Amino acid sequence: MREVQLKWNQVSVSKSDISLITDVASVFEVVAHLEVTKDGVRQLVKIEFKDDKGVDDLNNVPYLEVEGPMNPYPMPEVGDEGYVVVWNRHPLSVTAINFDSLHVIPPYVIGEDGVQITIRGLPEGVSGFLKAARVIFPPDSVNVVDIEEIQDSILKVLTPKQLEVAVIAVRSGYYENPRKISKKELSELSNIPRSTLQEHLAKAEAALVEWAVNTHLSK
Repeated sequence: MREVQLKWNQVSVSKSDISLITDVASVFEVVAHLEVTKDGVRQLVKIEFKDDKGVDDLNNVPYLEVEGPMNPYPMPEVGDEGYVVVWNRHPLSVTAINFDSLHVIPPYVIGEDGVQITIRGLPEGVSGFLKAARVIFPPDSVNVVDIEEIQDSILKVLTPKQLEVAVIAVRSGYYENPRKISKKELSELSNIPRSTLQEHLAKAEAALVEWAVNTHLSK
C-alpha cells in the first residue's frame, strides 16, 4: 500500500479551472465522500463563500452540481459559510475513480493558498493516477510514502471509513466538552445511519486505545 501527497500552489491553482472554485469560495473543504460513482463523487463540503458569492455561483462551475444543504443545516446564504452537498465531476476526480483500490482521503481543502490532497492505494494504481494527474493538472510537489514503513502510524490502525468518520466527528465538535453536536446530528450531517456511525466510532475508539496502550508498553 502506498500513500501520496499532492500539492498545488496558489499560482498553479489560479491558472487552472480549479480557480473557478476559488473565485466563489475562500475555503472549499471536502469533509467526506458520500457516494462514489464512475461519473463523479458526491461530496459533503464545508464552504466559506466570498462576500458577493453564493450557491448559484457555485452551481455555475461546470464540473460541480449543488445537490442541496446537509440536514439539519440550512443552505448558506450569499457571503456566508456552511455545509453543502455537491456532485464533483472534475476530470481529476473521475480519473481517480477509474483506478481500482485507489482512495482520495478526506478532508482536504481547496483554497486561495492552494490545494493539497492525499491518495492511498496499490502502487500500480497510484502510479497510473500520478501519470494522469501530470497531464490533467500537474502538481507542484509529490511526496510518496510506503505506508508499511511508517511506524506507530494511526493510518495502520484505522480503516479508511473509520478514519473518515472520526475526522467528521472531531471537526464537528463531537469530542469537545461539552459536545457541540449530538450523535443524531452527526448521523444526519454525515449521511450515515446512526447505528453504522456508532459502530464505526466505537471500533475506531477501541482500535486507538489498543494502539496507544501497546505503543506505551513496547517502550
